[in-house]
Amino acid sequence: MFNRENATTVQHAELPEVNDELSVSLRIKLRSHHSNWSTIFQKGRSVYFLKIMSKLTTHGNNLGRDENGSLMRTPGLFLHANNSKLHPRFTGNWNDNAGIYALGDGLLLNKWYHITYTLSDPEKRMDIYIDGVWVAFYAIENVQLHKVNFNDKPLIIGWAIDGKISNFRYFNWRLSAEEVLKNYSCQWPFLEK
Repeated sequence: MFNRENATTVQHAELPEVNDELSVSLRIKLRSHHSNWSTIFQKGRSVYFLKIMSKLTTHGNNLGRDENGSLMRTPGLFLHANNSKLHPRFTGNWNDNAGIYALGDGLLLNKWYHITYTLSDPEKRMDIYIDGVWVAFYAIENVQLHKVNFNDKPLIIGWAIDGKISNFRYFNWRLSAEEVLKNYSCQWPFLEK
């Protein structure tokens, strides 16, 4: 179970090295909707998390920000308050909070979902899949000048989540639609251990 007190943190050095694209897949089942924003995962930290951490440490004002004071959230998948609509985000060199504002009507309680988030700087896009089905994408419009900013901060999983997250996978490539479907179906090479 995840909640505000027991989010998992994975250090950057423990993750596969990412050059210019990545994918994250997981299964999630919520017990309740949180009254504020929740973090399914984020590499870097949100403003809300920074405010809480700044009360706990003298270094809080620099947590999750780059040397210019911008947010770092590549990759990031959040839930809206009270309805758990997916809020996929990333940081770019033109916008430190790029992505899709809200997907669908929100996750239903007590139901398992398989979610896959893919992000590619060479392809200039972010894609979201639910239960193996492509449901949304975000395209970077200025393909010559705009770049995805990847970072070396820790990955936070399950902050302010009341529910279960399992089968969390972090890939250093962009999964194809076929790979997403195989991963969802637990087909080779994505067999469960």
